[in-house]
Amino acid sequence: MSINESDLRTIQLRYKLSPATMKVLGSLPTGPSRQQVLHKSCLASEFRSFPLKLAEKDFFREINDHTAIPYTVKEAITQPWHKIYLLVQADLLRTPWPNKISVNARKELYQERKRIYGLLDRVLRCLADAVALRGDGKGVNVCLDVLRSVNSGVWEGEGKELLLVEGIGQAKAERLRKAGITTIKQLGQLDFCHIERLLSRNPPFGHRMLEQLAGFPRLACQFQVFESPTLLPGPGARTSAEACGGKKLWVCRVVLSYDNEQLPHWKKGNPWVTLVIQGGDGRLLWFWRGHVKKLSGAKDLVVGMECRSKERIDMRVACEDIVGTAVDTSHQMS
Repeated sequence: MSINESDLRTIQLRYKLSPATMKVLGSLPTGPSRQQVLHKSCLASEFRSFPLKLAEKDFFREINDHTAIPYTVKEAITQPWHKIYLLVQADLLRTPWPNKISVNARKELYQERKRIYGLLDRVLRCLADAVALRGDGKGVNVCLDVLRSVNSGVWEGEGKELLLVEGIGQAKAERLRKAGITTIKQLGQLDFCHIERLLSRNPPFGHRMLEQLAGFPRLACQFQVFESPTLLPGPGARTSAEACGGKKLWVCRVVLSYDNEQLPHWKKGNPWVTLVIQGGDGRLLWFWRGHVKKLSGAKDLVVGMECRSKERIDMRVACEDIVGTAVDTSHQMS
């Protein structure tokens, strides 16, 4: 898909990133992996303002060589992007930092973290929009996956989302996992007595836990296909016969909602929600973003998509910044 340079410039201005960064982000391959998305994001030229300091080198070598991070650096650790790339992965492990850093250097690194993560959030959002502009549905999903993971502090789908719950650390999460509870949604379905029994806590621990979990977003998505319409020829219009590759223009209805009794609220805020619909080949069919307040009483979307008959489409609705909220559904166009 050709990219409108004016639209790309609009994205650059929206996120206030340099042309050099946009060029790097534009080199992300189609259908990228998590590693590729994180790597390209860390190459943003703005991260050069966070150089790797001499007092930090042993610390980041230790992270690279002796921790369980999934993506290691295969070269000498000297560049600013190495620092960002390794720091983020170390934080996502949810384990204590290695001790190979002085007290003063650790303090300075902690002070930099807020700015680093603020910039990374901007870069990842920009990357998601740029990838959407070129029609890569799979790529958009992966970018949003990394964004959710970074902002939550745990990798999506890695079984650590229970650590997001206030009052649950590594030990309690392990006890819950042994009892077959691995997600926040599962934990929220237990009664307060069961929670207290599993975690060996006294009342009102269970009640307070359930009050907290009541705000965790429980998203829902319904999908309906209408009959493929016959469009009258006109300026800018494309009929089914004109669509290439045997594709037809389908008009569909998507209803987004949440199952919470009250407006979802998590970590002192109401989240934003994204919907990504991709075709069987990973191309982007639809991308929507809105505040969860728009889902009150259900959000009704009418979507036009070019698809082949019998083609399978995949839909994902999720909160932008909260792992464990993604709802995946598939449908066959018929």
